[in-house]
Amino acid sequence: MCKFGEVTLVVMATRGFGFNDLVESIHRKWQNLGSFELFYAVADHHNCIMDNDEDFCSMIALAAAYGVTCVDVSVGVICSSTSECVKSLGGQNGECVRSFEYGECSTFQGEEEDPLDKFCIHHETVRLSADWVNLLKCVGQEFRGGVDDFKACLSKYAVEVGFKYKYLKNDRSRVTAECCKKLDGCTWFIHATLERSNKFFVIREFHKEHNCLGTFFSSKNPRMTSKIIAKEIVEEVRSKPSYTPIECLKHFEGRYGCLIGYYHAWLAVEKANKELYGDFQLSFDKLRWYAEELKEKNPGTVMDVEYCNETNRFIRFFLAFDACIKGFNYCRPILDVDGTFLKGRYKGTLLAAIGKDADQGLFPLAIGVVDSETEANWQWFLEKLSTVITCSRPLTFFTDRHSGLVKYVPTVFPTGYHSYCLQHLKGNLRDKLSGRLSNGFREKVVNLFNDCAHAPTVITFAKALEELCTVGGASAKNFVESLPRERWANAYFEGRRYGEMTSNAAESFNNQILKFRHLPICELVDKIRVLIMEQMCNRRLLSNKLSSYVCPVMEKKLVDRFNKGRTWHVAAANDDIFEVFSQPTVVVDLKKRTCMCCRWQIHLFPCVHAVTVIQKTEKQMHDYIDPYTIEAIQLSYEGTINPVPTLGAPVITKESAIILPPKTRRPRGRPKVGRIRSRGEKVRQMLCGRCGKLGKHNRRTCKEAVD
Repeated sequence: MCKFGEVTLVVMATRGFGFNDLVESIHRKWQNLGSFELFYAVADHHNCIMDNDEDFCSMIALAAAYGVTCVDVSVGVICSSTSECVKSLGGQNGECVRSFEYGECSTFQGEEEDPLDKFCIHHETVRLSADWVNLLKCVGQEFRGGVDDFKACLSKYAVEVGFKYKYLKNDRSRVTAECCKKLDGCTWFIHATLERSNKFFVIREFHKEHNCLGTFFSSKNPRMTSKIIAKEIVEEVRSKPSYTPIECLKHFEGRYGCLIGYYHAWLAVEKANKELYGDFQLSFDKLRWYAEELKEKNPGTVMDVEYCNETNRFIRFFLAFDACIKGFNYCRPILDVDGTFLKGRYKGTLLAAIGKDADQGLFPLAIGVVDSETEANWQWFLEKLSTVITCSRPLTFFTDRHSGLVKYVPTVFPTGYHSYCLQHLKGNLRDKLSGRLSNGFREKVVNLFNDCAHAPTVITFAKALEELCTVGGASAKNFVESLPRERWANAYFEGRRYGEMTSNAAESFNNQILKFRHLPICELVDKIRVLIMEQMCNRRLLSNKLSSYVCPVMEKKLVDRFNKGRTWHVAAANDDIFEVFSQPTVVVDLKKRTCMCCRWQIHLFPCVHAVTVIQKTEKQMHDYIDPYTIEAIQLSYEGTINPVPTLGAPVITKESAIILPPKTRRPRGRPKVGRIRSRGEKVRQMLCGRCGKLGKHNRRTCKEAVD
């Protein structure tokens, strides 16, 4: 409130508003004012002079200390020709004060705009720590978080102001600190104690002024601890679980203007993860409480946690949700079984059994966590899996030929069928052919092996195998002879694979949980639960909106196959057998659901010839498309996985923990971040957008010299 005589001018001081802006506002209001002086009054402090930016900032700080939002500023006119002062609202008769004259004879001592600034323009960046300077205000200020809250505010205040301090007293009931340059005459001092009645920490004495050069801001300050950094990056870590220390370094330098060390950044990321997801060590014992709550909220769910009774060390656990157990009965009877490594502090391996629904969607059936991928652990996992599978249909398992799976799948599931993943087999063959052979030759041999695997009949398989052995030589021949044909070739496989040849479903699931694999074990399980819970809910809502009979993906295939065979002529031999005059002609038996092209038998879904026959004979397509129906989708996702809230969860400490983490030894070398590729796995070639070359790098990793 600027007062001159009986007139009052209201000026709003926002962020960036300074002394120059105030003088300009007064001059616009009273243009013939000439030379004038400014006084302000805050609380008991009257007649405080203001003639530069420093005084203006002092006024704002004083107002903030007393909680004042409106300051009275008095405008007094003085004579520029003599030293005689004119009485103003804020002054006294006969008192001579410094003046400010707005115009050509300006004696303003504030910072003037440098004309060179317009030749080097910088966008102003507001630091996220700018408000830390207001964390310590005045005597009587309360800190509801106790001594920890006060010390955190004190550290942030020192970082932003730019000085160092030391503790004279530092305990849970009192804290006294002074500037490190007290010997140089600095009077900065603060003392705070605990208020016994409400457990608040209260500032009792505070000397805010510095008489040293300690207020010159430095980019490094020892009070920027990892604990303070962790609290500032919690939301960053929450939104990006793979947040790295390097990103923390860049974040603080760019947004806070502070330089921190790599170790501090790493430790801060670890503390932020601990605050968000809990302690790695205590997470194993938390599994006991989580298992009980999960079974209570989801009756029928199987979750077993095993640990050693003598040492109380964690061994392994198994989990299968009741909704997944019941829903799998309406999925296709195929399971992809695979394991993936965990990246937490205690490592381990996650085992998973993943099915596929009627619309080609992933359907997780069961998961488990073990110390490593061994034969004993695979036996245990398969035995647990056999107890939750309630359907009587023979199952087909797709695996990567791990010795434990090769040994125990036929033992635990004697009525099931075991198929080797074709993708892994091709990688193994590519590794067998490594050496002086060219990449083009290796790919040719691998493609011939792929033809052998897909050959639908024994005759076509024999022809493809002969060509493979001729081109690939002894290495390819020995590799094929080492594989049981009934485990990989369509011509000899006795079970039903529904056109599947690989364990890509398990690989896709491993990719879905990639961002969770570094979490503590209990948080990992809960994140997987949320992932499956949301997936089942979304697919349930989507399937209830569908009005057709066939699943959308399979319906599109039916339309494409019908359009392809619309010009073909169909001749009937009887009610079930038909001849399709395509090039070449084939015979379709609707009763046996067979076709001479063998696609119907292999995929268990009508091929293009069968679709043409069914459409042109006006038979019901619904009778030939099991199990790819909307009803099967709806029944698969009929169940619900209920949430497991952590509100009211017991507080677990190291003294009360029963299950201890397993003893692990850190592996040699740098920790693995990406997926471990199998030997001989083909790496997809990428076209670099920077150098334009085809290779194994992209624009970000390109090291080529370009013009």
